[in-house]
Amino acid sequence: MNNLRSSKKHDRIQQEIVSACRHLGFKATQEFSGQDWRADVYVPNNRKPIAFEIQLSPQSLRKTLERQSKYIRDGITGCWFFENPVSKLNEERPDLPLFYVEDAMDSNLKVNLGNRRKIDLHTFLQNFISNSIQFKPLAITKSRQLVDLVFYKMECWKCHELNHLFYVESPFYSACYAKIQPEEALWESNSMEFRPEIIELAQNCVDSRKDLDLKLGQIKPRYSKTVEDSYTSFGCYKCDSIFGDWYVMEAKMEMRYEPHELTYQGEIELKERIELPIRHWCFPDNGKFCDAH
Repeated sequence: MNNLRSSKKHDRIQQEIVSACRHLGFKATQEFSGQDWRADVYVPNNRKPIAFEIQLSPQSLRKTLERQSKYIRDGITGCWFFENPVSKLNEERPDLPLFYVEDAMDSNLKVNLGNRRKIDLHTFLQNFISNSIQFKPLAITKSRQLVDLVFYKMECWKCHELNHLFYVESPFYSACYAKIQPEEALWESNSMEFRPEIIELAQNCVDSRKDLDLKLGQIKPRYSKTVEDSYTSFGCYKCDSIFGDWYVMEAKMEMRYEPHELTYQGEIELKERIELPIRHWCFPDNGKFCDAH
C-alpha cells in the first residue's frame, strides 16, 4: 500500500513539474534517458539543461552524489526533490540543488527551501529555471528588521530598586528568510541588546508606554570587579550599579520558560549588516541575493 501511495505521489509530482514547465513556456520531457542516466523530467533550458529528480524512497547521500556526478559531467543541472531528510547531508551544497516537497493544506505541492520559506511548486520552478534561486555561501541581514523585545524585572543588587531589563527574542533575517543570530559572548559588549538600533527601540517603548512605568537604566560601559575590566552593560536606573552579564544571562534563560510580562515589537534600520557563513540556496523577495552589496 505504501509503495502504491508513493508511486502515485511520484507520478503526481512528475506531471505537475511537466505541466508547470510547459505553462511557463519551457519544453519538458518525462522519463528522458541520457548516456547512463534517466531523469524524471528533463528540461532542455537555453541557459543550461535541467534534470528534475523526484526521490520519495530513501536514498543515501553517497548514491545521490554518484547520480548527480553524471549530470555534472554532461553539463546538466540536476535538481532533486526529496520527501524525507537525507542522512549525512548536514548542510546545503552548491553541487547538489536538493529541496523537499510536501503537500499543503490546500492540496497544492509546496517546496521547502531549507526551512527558510515554503513556496508552491510552480513558483519554485519558474524561479529555479530562470536562475532566480542561487547558491550563496553567506547569509546577510536585510536592512530593515522587525524585532520583538521582551521586558522583565530585576532587582538591583546594591540599592534593591526594581529595574526593567530586556532581551531580543526574535533573530535577524536575511532577504531570503535565513535566520541570522550573531554570536555573543559574556563581557564582550556584543549582545544584540546593546546595538544602538535596539537601544533606541527599547527607549521608544519606555517613552510611548508611560502606563507601564518601565524603569530602564542607561546602557553604557561600566567597570566590573569580576572581570577587572569595563564592558557595555545594563545598569540600575537609580544608583547606576552594573548588572553583571552572568546574572543577566541567567535571568534571560529563566524568562524564556515563563509567560512574558511585556513584549514590544518595532521595526529597526540596521546601521551595519551582519554576515554569517550559512551556506544556502538563496531566494530573496527583493531580488537582491545575499552577496549583493
